[in-house]
Amino acid sequence: MRRTWGLVAAFTAILAGFVVFFLACGPNQSSTFCEGKSCGPDGSTGSDGTIGNLTGDHGTPQSLAIVPANATLVVNDLSSPATQQLTAQITFTDGTTIAVPSSWTLNRFDIASIGGGSGLVEPTGTVFGTVVVTAVAQGLTGTTNLTIVAKATINTPNFPPADVNALTGATDPDPAVTVLDYPYNNTVFPTGLVAPEMMWDLGSAGDEYEVHLVAPSLDLAVMTTADPPSRYTLPQALWNTFAGSAAGGSATVELRRLSGGHAYLSLTNTWTIANADLRGLVYFWNISQGQMLKADLTIGQVSPVFTPSSGQPGTDTELCGTLPCQSGNPRPLFPDGGVPPAVPWEDNGSGNRCIACHSVSKDGSTLVAIFATGGSAGPFGSVDLGTAGIDAIGDYFSNGMLTAITPDGSLAVVNTANEHMQLVDTKTGVGIPSALDALTSVCDPAFSPDGTLFALAANCSQPAPDGGAGTTFTLEFSQSDLVIYDFAESTGVFSNPRTLVTSGQAGQSAFAFPSFSPDSKWLFFQGGNYSRAKYGTNQHGSDDLYVVSTTPGSTPISLDRTNAAGVLDPGNLHLNYAPTVNPIAAGGYVWVVFTSPRNYGNVMVAPVPDQPAPLDTTYSNHKQLWVAAVDQNIGAVDPSHPPFWMPGQDPTTANMFGYWTLAPCKPTPGDGGAPATCATGFECCSGFCRDVGQGLECVNNPGGCSQVGEKCSATSDCCGGGSSVGCVAGVCQTISQ
Repeated sequence: MRRTWGLVAAFTAILAGFVVFFLACGPNQSSTFCEGKSCGPDGSTGSDGTIGNLTGDHGTPQSLAIVPANATLVVNDLSSPATQQLTAQITFTDGTTIAVPSSWTLNRFDIASIGGGSGLVEPTGTVFGTVVVTAVAQGLTGTTNLTIVAKATINTPNFPPADVNALTGATDPDPAVTVLDYPYNNTVFPTGLVAPEMMWDLGSAGDEYEVHLVAPSLDLAVMTTADPPSRYTLPQALWNTFAGSAAGGSATVELRRLSGGHAYLSLTNTWTIANADLRGLVYFWNISQGQMLKADLTIGQVSPVFTPSSGQPGTDTELCGTLPCQSGNPRPLFPDGGVPPAVPWEDNGSGNRCIACHSVSKDGSTLVAIFATGGSAGPFGSVDLGTAGIDAIGDYFSNGMLTAITPDGSLAVVNTANEHMQLVDTKTGVGIPSALDALTSVCDPAFSPDGTLFALAANCSQPAPDGGAGTTFTLEFSQSDLVIYDFAESTGVFSNPRTLVTSGQAGQSAFAFPSFSPDSKWLFFQGGNYSRAKYGTNQHGSDDLYVVSTTPGSTPISLDRTNAAGVLDPGNLHLNYAPTVNPIAAGGYVWVVFTSPRNYGNVMVAPVPDQPAPLDTTYSNHKQLWVAAVDQNIGAVDPSHPPFWMPGQDPTTANMFGYWTLAPCKPTPGDGGAPATCATGFECCSGFCRDVGQGLECVNNPGGCSQVGEKCSATSDCCGGGSSVGCVAGVCQTISQ
């Protein structure tokens, strides 16, 4: 039977952004405290239900404490987690301590919720860690930490209890399974990633396994089977729980195997989960399909960027022969009276145009690519990524092969097959005179994320074996230097060239594919003996990834852990090409995507390892895109970490040139519009993402300093700007020291 209480007092206060209510307890009482008794969590009195004037009886309230203090709550069932009752106690002048009704808040609602007037903590069961709990009463505030830990066993295959017990804590070394083919030990993963597929070899059919995940607030044992070739992917919800709970630190991954009645500890790996959600898109070239694809790493989904229809005369709406183009689609430029050919485009094998090398603006608005007319060369074209429509196609006879684009997508550089460059307007395709027009033997252009620097490979050459002049081809060279220029986007002026790396440095002769760090202080690049992966007859370049300061005179640093020295067998080494950098640093790391035909676990493996071409890895495997974390604070030693395979790719197709951009921004709705959810400011067209009471939403400029990830014009705009936070390329970011 419900008890009816008299409402003595009710008033509202705004504390830490929350509306809280103070309710008195006890029937027909005039005081707001329970005299000499402990109020229950629902505001009720002790056993006799009396309330008195505690201030008069015991003096002035001195402090508020939360009981139990610094407690640990262990959750054994993720689907129905245990709860924790907290109580607020006030200590008075005479030393009396009495439980009182309070208002309650906590700082991590992804981990738990709390009754605003009850102090009952309910874990979400999806993320685990430490929450800071705050209680407020009588003008006093108390805080404590509550650590919520998961310790559970997931036995979906329903192994017998004896098998589970045998696997749990097994320590005998495994005589067969000793290493994961993938992921690598010491890999750094972001949060919000599609769960990686674990792969290993040499087990037996019918073996039972335990995947044991251990982090400071998590201890999960997951039972599974995995017949050879052994592969296992955590259910996405479990991976999210693991990554969210371990975010910002390291976690241990153990694999145990039960075979023939004997349990073994097969291997122990350490993975780091960066406190970084890599929101954005990676645009890449699918060579096998001759088209542009985009990958969303958070869902592992890959989709076409646009449909490059054939444009053959008389066949569709992009008539680009002697007939005019229709439906608003652009006609290529035919300068100097050039006559369009009868068949203007190279077919990609599917009845559409072949689209080749590309680049994408940092803001995710514009893609520029080569619309191939033959041999992956042709005119430059620009695509509006918001509409997936083609804005312009440049000089049909330019024979372009590579492109670069400014951060806002307004200008591009086309690198022609004969090692020349031209600045162009992306909206019209028309060339703009610049200092680049006079350059020769230049390859691989790239703009910095803030648009103030420009990099290229200079003095590109391929000496002939007999000492002759050799060849001049922008994709293939065995010697080059790396040079950067200052660039003024408003005037299109390139100036102050300076050489960063000279052929022969770091024991390498050819340097290619430069890409700037988010703060433009560092240049990532490919270095080796040849610029191209495959060339000639069964030959390939031996290449690795490097980083160098943009201050001339600095020494290049080899990214050995990303290049996988000491991890891969010899046949998979020195196969690392074309790095590009995420324009936003996150979680203390710079994120680099690169191309490699290295083995991908046991899914894609060279059939005859360590053999010369055409049996080697380069010719046996398909090029795939890999992602590596590099410490943001780059010093004089290798700052990199082993990479992970970019989710969503098709391992049966060749993929390369991944350009990482911000996703198209989310609008800030007007009055009555649906709110656009966000995780950080750069997702929003306004540049600002705040919690306005219903979770994080895109908002107009809220005033005050900009938080990390939000829009800025100068470092002084950023909260805490100066020592560790700065305004980098228009976004408040953590900065390298």
